[in-house]
Amino acid sequence: MDMQTKRENKQERLMLLPPLEVFVPSDHRLRRLGRVLDLRFIHEAVRERYCQDNGRPSIDPEVIIRLFLLQAIEGIGQVRELLRQVQVNLAYRWFIGYELDETIPDHSTLSKALDRFGDEIFNQVFVRSIAQCQKSGLIEGKVLHVDATTIRADISKDRVGEDDSSDPDARFGHFPGGKLEPGYKQQTAVDDRSRVIVGLDVVSADRLEGQSVMSVVDSATEQLGSAPEVVCADAAYGSGENRAEFERRDIRLVSPPKKIQPLEGGQYFTVADFKYDEAQDVFVCPSGSLLHNVGGVIGRPKQQRYATSRTACRGCLLRERCTKSSRRQLKVSRHHGALVRLRADSRTESFRTLYRRRAPVIEGIFAEAKQWHGLQRAWRRGLSKMRIQCLLIAAVLNFKRLIASLSPIFGFKETISALVNAIWRILEIIRRCCHEILNVGEPNFA
Repeated sequence: MDMQTKRENKQERLMLLPPLEVFVPSDHRLRRLGRVLDLRFIHEAVRERYCQDNGRPSIDPEVIIRLFLLQAIEGIGQVRELLRQVQVNLAYRWFIGYELDETIPDHSTLSKALDRFGDEIFNQVFVRSIAQCQKSGLIEGKVLHVDATTIRADISKDRVGEDDSSDPDARFGHFPGGKLEPGYKQQTAVDDRSRVIVGLDVVSADRLEGQSVMSVVDSATEQLGSAPEVVCADAAYGSGENRAEFERRDIRLVSPPKKIQPLEGGQYFTVADFKYDEAQDVFVCPSGSLLHNVGGVIGRPKQQRYATSRTACRGCLLRERCTKSSRRQLKVSRHHGALVRLRADSRTESFRTLYRRRAPVIEGIFAEAKQWHGLQRAWRRGLSKMRIQCLLIAAVLNFKRLIASLSPIFGFKETISALVNAIWRILEIIRRCCHEILNVGEPNFA
């Protein structure tokens, strides 16, 4: 087992050269990120994962996290390619704290670190990005947008679900264009005002996002310290079950409910023509007869069946528009009352106004993550490593929002920093020149 170590600042090396950060422009994205990124907690967080008094010295854990963040910032899918670019890029070297003459860590070190750290360490980086954005006043937290996006797994289609599959967690899911591909889903909650990601969950691509929405909302609530007033989501979330769950949390669900399909081309009454009395748990048909709850639906545990008496239907004048059977039956969700309320709410102007904000916010987040930060395809295999990738990219997006909100302050700080560095360089040259004169007699500028 490696022994955990921490890098020390090397003040005496290359003293006649200016600091490496001098070569990084003041407006460079990594310099601005450096102003808000605080990874000092990493050493304590990974302490139990290292031997503290034996073994060979390890790569500084903070350097490893910075390299993974750099991978997410630039959207570089392969670790080998990442390290090749770090080798020659001064800004990258400055970001991870390596001087020009220091050897970049081997790719195998990063791969082993993923297994050693697990996704919990990276979740802490993500959680802290939320906390920083909240502390800065960015997050309002009243309206959240929730949606899921598919991510292509790094595996061929013919290996999905096989016992010896290199990615045993990947499953087939529907991707844009209707294609079935192996992959994962990232379900995400985003603050409406700031576009800060406040919660995420990662599952296999075959999972229906509407079935796990509460987990990501509860996660966001935990991070923010309070529940949102409104959750906006697309039609995949617009079920009676979800509406009922949100009502229990006193949250308004803004999600278009599924449309009621006409029966036999519109020849027969649909469930919308029957009035539901939730208090009595009965339906009232168009002719005034009652449909009582007669039990569940075989094979559909989330549904209930309601039916009239055969006597009521036998002499009904509206029977030809209602049913061909001896009595009319309805098969509906166990949360039909909540679905009725969702349908009524969906016809209000405030519902439509809130829903129109959904796509620009959360779909814009997904587009940014996939186009610029590598979310379109898994970098590694397995659910845990897919989660790490999603957490890193989400943290980077949050830091971008924080940086943008503080840009005027950064300009002032960068000016002061440039002046301090210039003074430092002048004083250092004077010191070295005095040293040369006292020891050699003449300064040597060769």
